[in-house]
Amino acid sequence: AVLDALDPAERGPLHGMVVSIKDIIDVEGVATTCGSRSRLDRVAERDATLVARLRHAGAVVIGKANCHEFAFGGPAFDLPFPPARNPWDDELFPGGSSSGSGVSVAAGFCHASIGSDTAGSIRLPSSHCGIVGLKIGNGRVPLDGMCALSPSLDSAGPMALSVADCAAIYDVIADGSGSAAGAQEAAAPRLAIPEPEWIAALGCSPDSLAAYERACAIFRADGIAVSTVPLPSLRAIHAASSVVMMREVADGFAAEVRRDYRKFGEVFRNRVLLGERIPCRAYALALRQCRRLAGEIARALGGISALLLPGYPVGPTPLTTVDKFYFLQRENLNVVANCAGAPTLSLPVLRDAARRPLGIQLMGGSGGEPRLLALGKQLIHDFGAAREPALVGRQAAARG
Repeated sequence: AVLDALDPAERGPLHGMVVSIKDIIDVEGVATTCGSRSRLDRVAERDATLVARLRHAGAVVIGKANCHEFAFGGPAFDLPFPPARNPWDDELFPGGSSSGSGVSVAAGFCHASIGSDTAGSIRLPSSHCGIVGLKIGNGRVPLDGMCALSPSLDSAGPMALSVADCAAIYDVIADGSGSAAGAQEAAAPRLAIPEPEWIAALGCSPDSLAAYERACAIFRADGIAVSTVPLPSLRAIHAASSVVMMREVADGFAAEVRRDYRKFGEVFRNRVLLGERIPCRAYALALRQCRRLAGEIARALGGISALLLPGYPVGPTPLTTVDKFYFLQRENLNVVANCAGAPTLSLPVLRDAARRPLGIQLMGGSGGEPRLLALGKQLIHDFGAAREPALVGRQAAARG
Protein backbone atom coordinates (compact mmCIF):
# COMPACT_ATOMS: atom_id res chain seq x y z
CA ALA A 1 0.00 0.00 0.00
CA VAL A 2 2.85 2.37 0.81
CA LEU A 3 4.47 1.64 -2.55
CA ASP A 4 1.20 2.04 -4.44
CA ALA A 5 0.75 5.50 -2.90
CA LEU A 6 4.01 6.70 -4.42
CA ASP A 7 4.03 8.93 -7.45
CA PRO A 8 5.33 6.95 -10.48
CA ALA A 9 8.38 9.20 -10.61
CA GLU A 10 9.27 8.16 -7.05
CA ARG A 11 9.04 4.43 -7.62
CA GLY A 12 12.21 2.35 -7.49
CA PRO A 13 13.48 -0.08 -10.15
CA LEU A 14 12.14 -3.08 -8.21
CA HIS A 15 8.77 -1.48 -7.45
CA GLY A 16 6.41 -4.17 -6.16
CA MET A 17 8.76 -7.10 -6.76
CA VAL A 18 8.05 -9.76 -4.12
CA VAL A 19 11.25 -11.30 -2.76
CA SER A 20 12.12 -14.03 -0.26
CA ILE A 21 15.45 -14.01 1.60
CA LYS A 22 17.57 -17.05 2.40
CA ASP A 23 17.52 -17.63 6.13
CA ILE A 24 21.19 -16.87 6.68
CA ILE A 25 20.67 -13.20 5.73
CA ASP A 26 19.37 -10.63 8.23
CA VAL A 27 15.93 -9.04 7.82
CA GLU A 28 15.15 -6.52 10.55
CA GLY A 29 12.74 -7.83 13.18
CA VAL A 30 12.79 -11.39 11.81
CA ALA A 31 14.68 -14.38 13.14
CA THR A 32 17.78 -15.40 11.20
CA THR A 33 17.72 -19.06 12.20
CA CYS A 34 20.17 -20.38 9.58
CA GLY A 35 17.95 -23.47 9.62
CA SER A 36 19.44 -24.40 13.00
CA ARG A 37 18.05 -25.10 16.43
CA SER A 38 21.00 -23.12 17.79
CA ARG A 39 19.69 -19.85 16.30
CA LEU A 40 15.92 -20.00 16.79
CA ASP A 41 15.89 -16.99 19.12
CA ARG A 42 18.28 -14.77 17.17
CA VAL A 43 16.22 -11.85 15.80
CA ALA A 44 17.99 -9.42 13.47
CA GLU A 45 18.22 -5.84 14.69
CA ARG A 46 18.74 -4.40 11.20
CA ASP A 47 18.62 -5.37 7.56
CA ALA A 48 21.70 -6.74 5.85
CA THR A 49 23.00 -4.13 3.40
CA LEU A 50 21.77 -6.08 0.38
CA VAL A 51 18.28 -6.35 1.93
CA ALA A 52 18.25 -2.62 2.66
CA ARG A 53 19.14 -1.98 -0.98
CA LEU A 54 16.27 -4.19 -2.15
CA ARG A 55 13.77 -2.33 0.04
CA HIS A 56 15.08 1.07 -1.08
CA ALA A 57 14.54 -0.02 -4.69
CA GLY A 58 10.90 -0.91 -3.99
CA ALA A 59 11.04 -4.64 -3.38
CA VAL A 60 8.63 -6.26 -0.91
CA VAL A 61 10.35 -8.78 1.37
CA ILE A 62 7.76 -11.52 1.89
CA GLY A 63 9.74 -13.62 4.37
CA LYS A 64 12.62 -16.01 4.93
CA ALA A 65 13.37 -19.05 2.76
CA ASN A 66 14.47 -22.31 4.37
CA CYS A 67 17.99 -23.61 3.71
CA HIS A 68 20.40 -26.30 4.77
CA GLU A 69 21.76 -25.72 8.27
CA PHE A 70 24.10 -22.71 8.04
CA ALA A 71 23.98 -23.19 4.25
CA PHE A 72 26.14 -26.28 4.63
CA GLY A 73 25.23 -29.90 4.37
CA GLY A 74 22.21 -31.40 2.74
CA PRO A 75 18.55 -32.16 3.33
CA ALA A 76 18.16 -33.24 6.95
CA PHE A 77 15.18 -34.42 8.97
CA ASP A 78 16.48 -33.61 12.46
CA LEU A 79 16.31 -29.81 12.13
CA PRO A 80 13.61 -27.44 13.45
CA PHE A 81 12.13 -27.10 9.94
CA PRO A 82 11.54 -29.90 7.43
CA PRO A 83 13.64 -29.85 4.25
CA ALA A 84 12.28 -28.01 1.23
CA ARG A 85 10.85 -30.22 -1.53
CA ASN A 86 11.04 -29.79 -5.27
CA PRO A 87 7.80 -28.22 -6.57
CA TRP A 88 7.98 -30.24 -9.80
CA ASP A 89 7.85 -33.45 -7.73
CA ASP A 90 7.75 -33.22 -3.95
CA GLU A 91 9.65 -36.50 -3.55
CA LEU A 92 12.70 -34.93 -5.20
CA PHE A 93 15.62 -32.90 -3.86
CA PRO A 94 15.28 -29.24 -4.91
CA GLY A 95 19.03 -28.68 -4.67
CA GLY A 96 20.84 -26.82 -1.95
CA SER A 97 21.80 -25.09 0.07
CA SER A 98 19.47 -22.30 -1.12
CA SER A 99 16.72 -24.89 -1.32
CA GLY A 100 13.86 -22.79 0.00
CA SER A 101 14.84 -19.92 -2.26
CA GLY A 102 14.60 -22.11 -5.35
CA VAL A 103 11.30 -23.62 -4.24
CA SER A 104 9.68 -20.30 -3.26
CA VAL A 105 10.40 -18.89 -6.74
CA ALA A 106 9.58 -22.00 -8.78
CA ALA A 107 6.33 -22.54 -6.86
CA GLY A 108 5.22 -18.97 -7.60
CA PHE A 109 5.29 -17.64 -4.04
CA CYS A 110 7.48 -14.71 -5.09
CA HIS A 111 9.15 -13.17 -8.12
CA ALA A 112 12.66 -13.70 -6.81
CA SER A 113 14.79 -14.74 -3.86
CA ILE A 114 18.25 -13.89 -2.58
CA GLY A 115 20.47 -16.92 -2.07
CA SER A 116 24.10 -17.52 -1.18
CA ASP A 117 26.62 -19.61 -3.10
CA THR A 118 29.72 -21.21 -1.59
CA ALA A 119 29.94 -24.35 -3.72
CA GLY A 120 26.97 -24.02 -6.07
CA SER A 121 24.21 -23.18 -3.60
CA ILE A 122 22.42 -20.76 -5.95
CA ARG A 123 23.01 -22.66 -9.17
CA LEU A 124 22.09 -26.21 -8.08
CA PRO A 125 18.58 -25.32 -6.82
CA SER A 126 18.09 -23.05 -9.83
CA SER A 127 18.89 -25.96 -12.15
CA HIS A 128 16.83 -28.49 -10.18
CA CYS A 129 13.82 -26.16 -9.83
CA GLY A 130 13.82 -24.78 -13.38
CA ILE A 131 14.53 -21.11 -12.61
CA VAL A 132 17.25 -18.53 -13.32
CA GLY A 133 20.06 -18.02 -10.79
CA LEU A 134 22.98 -15.60 -10.79
CA LYS A 135 26.07 -16.19 -8.67
CA ILE A 136 27.55 -12.70 -8.62
CA GLY A 137 31.34 -12.49 -8.69
CA ASN A 138 33.01 -12.70 -5.30
CA GLY A 139 33.38 -9.34 -3.56
CA ARG A 140 30.80 -7.48 -5.67
CA VAL A 141 27.93 -7.73 -3.15
CA PRO A 142 28.35 -6.66 0.50
CA LEU A 143 27.95 -9.70 2.75
CA ASP A 144 27.50 -7.93 6.09
CA GLY A 145 24.43 -9.30 7.81
CA MET A 146 24.94 -12.69 6.13
CA CYS A 147 26.18 -15.60 8.22
CA ALA A 148 29.64 -16.47 6.89
CA LEU A 149 30.28 -20.10 5.93
CA SER A 150 33.57 -20.10 4.03
CA PRO A 151 34.78 -16.50 3.58
CA SER A 152 37.19 -17.46 0.79
CA LEU A 153 34.35 -18.90 -1.32
CA ASP A 154 31.12 -17.18 -0.18
CA SER A 155 29.05 -15.04 -2.54
CA ALA A 156 25.41 -14.03 -2.95
CA GLY A 157 22.96 -13.36 -5.74
CA PRO A 158 19.40 -13.48 -7.05
CA MET A 159 17.24 -16.41 -8.10
CA ALA A 160 14.21 -15.52 -10.21
CA LEU A 161 11.66 -16.56 -12.79
CA SER A 162 13.35 -14.49 -15.49
CA VAL A 163 16.74 -13.22 -16.57
CA ALA A 164 15.30 -9.70 -16.56
CA ASP A 165 14.45 -9.92 -12.86
CA CYS A 166 17.93 -11.25 -12.04
CA ALA A 167 19.42 -8.33 -14.00
CA ALA A 168 17.24 -5.79 -12.17
CA ILE A 169 18.26 -7.18 -8.76
CA TYR A 170 21.91 -7.31 -9.75
CA ASP A 171 21.82 -3.63 -10.65
CA VAL A 172 20.45 -2.84 -7.17
CA ILE A 173 22.58 -5.00 -4.86
CA ALA A 174 26.00 -5.09 -6.53
CA ASP A 175 28.71 -2.55 -5.75
CA GLY A 176 29.95 -0.38 -8.61
CA SER A 177 28.47 -2.77 -11.12
CA GLY A 178 27.17 -0.55 -13.88
CA SER A 179 23.79 -1.43 -15.31
CA ALA A 180 22.99 -4.86 -16.69
CA ALA A 181 19.79 -3.55 -18.28
CA GLY A 182 20.09 -3.71 -22.02
CA ALA A 183 23.78 -4.62 -21.86
CA GLN A 184 25.26 -5.43 -25.25
CA GLU A 185 28.60 -6.78 -26.36
CA ALA A 186 30.98 -4.11 -27.66
CA ALA A 187 32.07 -6.73 -30.21
CA ALA A 188 30.52 -9.97 -31.44
CA PRO A 189 30.19 -12.35 -28.46
CA ARG A 190 32.55 -15.29 -28.20
CA LEU A 191 31.62 -18.44 -26.35
CA ALA A 192 33.96 -21.15 -25.07
CA ILE A 193 33.41 -24.75 -24.04
CA PRO A 194 35.75 -27.11 -22.17
CA GLU A 195 37.67 -29.81 -24.00
CA PRO A 196 35.64 -33.00 -24.67
CA GLU A 197 37.71 -35.00 -22.17
CA TRP A 198 36.92 -32.49 -19.40
CA ILE A 199 33.17 -32.75 -20.09
CA ALA A 200 33.34 -36.56 -20.36
CA ALA A 201 34.93 -36.78 -16.91
CA LEU A 202 31.83 -35.16 -15.36
CA GLY A 203 29.78 -38.31 -15.93
CA CYS A 204 26.75 -36.36 -17.14
CA SER A 205 23.48 -38.16 -17.62
CA PRO A 206 22.29 -38.33 -21.24
CA ASP A 207 19.58 -35.76 -20.47
CA SER A 208 21.98 -33.31 -18.82
CA LEU A 209 24.40 -33.67 -21.71
CA ALA A 210 21.56 -33.13 -24.19
CA ALA A 211 20.63 -29.81 -22.51
CA TYR A 212 24.25 -28.67 -22.66
CA GLU A 213 24.68 -29.66 -26.32
CA ARG A 214 21.35 -28.07 -27.25
CA ALA A 215 22.40 -24.74 -25.76
CA CYS A 216 25.72 -24.92 -27.59
CA ALA A 217 23.92 -25.64 -30.88
CA ILE A 218 21.57 -22.67 -30.42
CA PHE A 219 24.45 -20.27 -29.82
CA ARG A 220 26.19 -21.58 -32.93
CA ALA A 221 22.97 -21.20 -34.94
CA ASP A 222 22.92 -17.55 -33.84
CA GLY A 223 26.31 -17.08 -35.42
CA ILE A 224 28.18 -16.91 -32.11
CA ALA A 225 31.72 -18.26 -32.35
CA VAL A 226 32.25 -21.28 -30.07
CA SER A 227 35.81 -22.38 -29.32
CA THR A 228 37.37 -24.98 -27.02
CA VAL A 229 39.51 -23.90 -24.07
CA PRO A 230 41.66 -25.98 -21.70
CA LEU A 231 40.63 -25.85 -18.04
CA PRO A 232 42.49 -27.05 -14.96
CA SER A 233 41.64 -30.51 -13.68
CA LEU A 234 38.22 -30.54 -12.01
CA ARG A 235 39.62 -33.01 -9.49
CA ALA A 236 42.30 -30.49 -8.49
CA ILE A 237 39.78 -27.63 -8.24
CA HIS A 238 37.35 -29.75 -6.22
CA ALA A 239 40.03 -31.08 -3.85
CA ALA A 240 41.57 -27.70 -3.05
CA SER A 241 38.20 -25.94 -2.68
CA SER A 242 36.78 -28.69 -0.46
CA VAL A 243 39.75 -28.52 1.93
CA VAL A 244 39.43 -24.72 2.13
CA MET A 245 35.67 -24.88 2.69
CA MET A 246 35.74 -27.66 5.28
CA ARG A 247 38.50 -26.02 7.33
CA GLU A 248 36.95 -22.53 7.21
CA VAL A 249 33.57 -23.90 8.30
CA ALA A 250 35.28 -25.68 11.18
CA ASP A 251 37.12 -22.49 12.15
CA GLY A 252 33.78 -20.69 12.33
CA PHE A 253 31.68 -23.30 14.11
CA ALA A 254 33.67 -26.14 15.71
CA ALA A 255 33.99 -24.54 19.16
CA GLU A 256 30.25 -23.89 19.33
CA VAL A 257 29.38 -27.38 18.06
CA ARG A 258 31.55 -28.93 20.77
CA ARG A 259 29.99 -26.67 23.42
CA ASP A 260 26.33 -27.24 22.41
CA TYR A 261 26.53 -30.45 20.40
CA ARG A 262 22.82 -31.31 20.45
CA LYS A 263 21.70 -27.91 19.19
CA PHE A 264 23.04 -28.81 15.75
CA GLY A 265 21.85 -31.36 13.22
CA GLU A 266 23.78 -34.58 12.65
CA VAL A 267 24.88 -33.68 9.12
CA PHE A 268 26.23 -30.24 10.07
CA ARG A 269 28.03 -31.23 13.25
CA ASN A 270 29.67 -34.26 11.64
CA ARG A 271 30.96 -32.16 8.76
CA VAL A 272 32.24 -29.46 11.09
CA LEU A 273 34.12 -31.93 13.26
CA LEU A 274 35.57 -33.59 10.17
CA GLY A 275 36.82 -30.22 8.92
CA GLU A 276 38.40 -29.57 12.30
CA ARG A 277 40.84 -32.41 11.62
CA ILE A 278 42.34 -30.71 8.56
CA PRO A 279 45.87 -29.55 9.53
CA CYS A 280 46.77 -25.87 9.21
CA ARG A 281 49.52 -26.71 6.70
CA ALA A 282 47.02 -28.60 4.49
CA TYR A 283 44.63 -25.65 4.60
CA ALA A 284 47.40 -23.18 3.69
CA LEU A 285 48.49 -25.40 0.79
CA ALA A 286 44.90 -25.74 -0.45
CA LEU A 287 44.40 -21.98 -0.27
CA ARG A 288 47.53 -21.41 -2.38
CA GLN A 289 46.34 -24.08 -4.80
CA CYS A 290 42.94 -22.38 -5.12
CA ARG A 291 44.61 -19.08 -5.97
CA ARG A 292 46.83 -20.73 -8.59
CA LEU A 293 43.86 -22.54 -10.14
CA ALA A 294 41.81 -19.33 -10.10
CA GLY A 295 44.55 -17.70 -12.13
CA GLU A 296 44.47 -20.53 -14.67
CA ILE A 297 40.69 -20.27 -14.97
CA ALA A 298 40.89 -16.49 -15.40
CA ARG A 299 43.40 -16.93 -18.24
CA ALA A 300 41.11 -19.48 -19.91
CA LEU A 301 38.24 -16.97 -19.69
CA GLY A 302 40.31 -14.11 -21.11
CA GLY A 303 38.98 -12.74 -24.38
CA ILE A 304 35.70 -14.67 -24.29
CA SER A 305 32.20 -13.61 -23.33
CA ALA A 306 31.30 -16.76 -21.40
CA LEU A 307 32.20 -20.36 -20.73
CA LEU A 308 29.29 -22.75 -21.33
CA LEU A 309 28.95 -25.57 -18.78
CA PRO A 310 26.28 -28.14 -17.92
CA GLY A 311 23.89 -27.05 -15.18
CA TYR A 312 24.68 -30.16 -13.15
CA PRO A 313 25.80 -33.62 -14.23
CA VAL A 314 22.51 -35.20 -13.16
CA GLY A 315 18.95 -34.02 -12.57
CA PRO A 316 17.18 -33.96 -9.20
CA THR A 317 17.15 -37.24 -7.26
CA PRO A 318 14.84 -38.51 -4.48
CA LEU A 319 15.09 -36.34 -1.37
CA THR A 320 15.49 -39.26 1.02
CA THR A 321 18.43 -40.78 -0.89
CA VAL A 322 20.71 -37.72 -0.96
CA ASP A 323 24.02 -38.75 0.62
CA LYS A 324 25.11 -36.82 3.72
CA PHE A 325 28.45 -36.07 2.04
CA TYR A 326 27.14 -35.78 -1.52
CA PHE A 327 29.34 -32.78 -2.30
CA LEU A 328 32.46 -34.84 -1.48
CA GLN A 329 31.40 -38.07 -3.16
CA ARG A 330 32.11 -36.80 -6.67
CA GLU A 331 33.91 -33.84 -8.18
CA ASN A 332 31.63 -30.82 -7.84
CA LEU A 333 31.26 -28.99 -11.15
CA ASN A 334 29.76 -25.95 -9.45
CA VAL A 335 32.78 -25.20 -7.29
CA VAL A 336 34.79 -24.10 -10.36
CA ALA A 337 33.10 -20.68 -10.21
CA ASN A 338 33.65 -20.37 -6.45
CA CYS A 339 37.33 -21.22 -6.73
CA ALA A 340 37.66 -18.61 -9.49
CA GLY A 341 35.39 -16.07 -7.77
CA ALA A 342 33.67 -15.80 -11.15
CA PRO A 343 30.12 -14.66 -11.95
CA THR A 344 27.98 -17.50 -13.25
CA LEU A 345 24.43 -17.60 -14.61
CA SER A 346 22.26 -20.72 -14.33
CA LEU A 347 19.50 -21.02 -16.93
CA PRO A 348 16.64 -23.53 -17.30
CA VAL A 349 16.61 -24.95 -20.82
CA LEU A 350 14.98 -28.38 -20.98
CA ARG A 351 13.26 -31.10 -19.01
CA ASP A 352 14.38 -34.71 -18.91
CA ALA A 353 12.41 -37.84 -19.78
CA ALA A 354 10.79 -37.77 -16.33
CA ARG A 355 9.85 -34.08 -16.87
CA ARG A 356 12.40 -32.81 -14.33
CA PRO A 357 14.09 -29.46 -15.06
CA LEU A 358 17.57 -29.30 -16.55
CA GLY A 359 19.78 -26.25 -16.83
CA ILE A 360 23.06 -24.95 -18.20
CA GLN A 361 25.59 -22.45 -16.84
CA LEU A 362 27.36 -19.46 -18.34
CA MET A 363 30.52 -18.45 -16.47
CA GLY A 364 32.29 -15.16 -17.16
CA GLY A 365 35.36 -13.22 -16.14
CA SER A 366 35.55 -10.56 -13.45
CA GLY A 367 32.84 -7.95 -13.92
CA GLY A 368 31.19 -10.06 -16.61
CA GLU A 369 27.69 -10.16 -15.11
CA PRO A 370 26.10 -7.78 -17.68
CA ARG A 371 27.45 -9.85 -20.57
CA LEU A 372 26.25 -13.10 -19.01
CA LEU A 373 22.78 -11.66 -18.49
CA ALA A 374 22.62 -10.40 -22.08
CA LEU A 375 23.64 -13.83 -23.39
CA GLY A 376 21.15 -15.47 -21.04
CA LYS A 377 18.30 -13.34 -22.40
CA GLN A 378 19.31 -14.28 -25.93
CA LEU A 379 19.45 -18.00 -25.16
CA ILE A 380 16.10 -18.02 -23.34
CA HIS A 381 14.51 -16.12 -26.24
CA ASP A 382 15.87 -18.61 -28.78
CA PHE A 383 14.72 -21.59 -26.72
CA GLY A 384 11.23 -20.04 -26.47
CA ALA A 385 9.12 -22.02 -28.92
CA ALA A 386 10.85 -25.29 -28.12
CA ARG A 387 10.62 -25.08 -24.35
CA GLU A 388 8.07 -26.85 -22.19
CA PRO A 389 4.83 -24.85 -21.83
CA ALA A 390 5.00 -25.07 -18.03
CA LEU A 391 8.43 -23.53 -17.93
CA VAL A 392 7.47 -20.85 -20.42
CA GLY A 393 4.35 -20.06 -18.41
CA ARG A 394 6.29 -19.61 -15.21
CA GLN A 395 8.81 -17.38 -16.91
CA ALA A 396 6.02 -15.26 -18.40
CA ALA A 397 4.43 -14.90 -14.98
CA ALA A 398 7.49 -13.09 -13.66
CA ARG A 399 6.57 -9.52 -12.71
CA GLY A 400 3.41 -10.09 -14.75
